[in-house]
Amino acid sequence: MPYTPLFAPDEFFAPDEFSAQRPPSLAGAAIILIFTSVVAVASGVPYADQFPSEFTPEGLVFVFLIAGLIGGAALWTVLTVPVYLLTAIVGGTGSIARTAANIGWASLPLLLRHTILTLTIWVLTLTGDAPPIAMTQMQPPSPLFLFNLLTGVITYVWLGYLFTYAIRDARNLDIRRSAGVAGIVIMIPLLNTALSLFGVF
Repeated sequence: MPYTPLFAPDEFFAPDEFSAQRPPSLAGAAIILIFTSVVAVASGVPYADQFPSEFTPEGLVFVFLIAGLIGGAALWTVLTVPVYLLTAIVGGTGSIARTAANIGWASLPLLLRHTILTLTIWVLTLTGDAPPIAMTQMQPPSPLFLFNLLTGVITYVWLGYLFTYAIRDARNLDIRRSAGVAGIVIMIPLLNTALSLFGVF
């Protein structure tokens, strides 16, 4: 039994009648999504000097933490509600609590992606290689942008794969309909990530 769904989602999200493990924890899912948002917000810490001067370092930390908590709740809602509604249309019958738990656990690739991106920004900053980002254009320079783009595409494809099994288990659907719903939910951020390239070049 895997500890996470990252590389064995079929086994991790196995229906209860075929698995001795307990269903994915709702609290664990909340922690994953909150950490994801906090880490994502932390990528802006190296550019804190570009925030209004009235913010103290302690104040900025507080702002980043609150933004992470709010972002985690928003991310969870944005991912769970469409899945629940779309699966209801195609005959899904599981609870919204189980759906939220499964979606949270299946979102682990987002945490990995934001961790890698944040560490990259911090390393570039500490080595003096990170160019400043103007507050009027909160967009990374081209090399970092392309790295972000690449990791984004990989992450969303991975998410679609994990979501397929998470949805199948949570909403009692066959794998074909689960994959269809996962594809619809992931297609919007995937296209947004890809099309953002045209906003830079």
